[in-house]
Amino acid sequence: MTDKKCPKCGSRNFQISDYFTRAYIYEVKDGIVEAEGIGEESEHVRTICVCRDCNHQWHPKRFEYSIDK
Repeated sequence: MTDKKCPKCGSRNFQISDYFTRAYIYEVKDGIVEAEGIGEESEHVRTICVCRDCNHQWHPKRFEYSIDK
């Protein structure tokens, strides 16, 4: 749940896209590359919201939400 609204049209129907960094780890032995897995640490890069009614995109500041479903 969030109380945020589209700053352009005031709609409460929008998509949230949170972007994070992710490390993919590989081991090279004698020129052969083997996947080791995915690193556990990630860092938040940015959040973008897109209004479903007017298609406006914005970067929210101090944005908090909970996942309801």
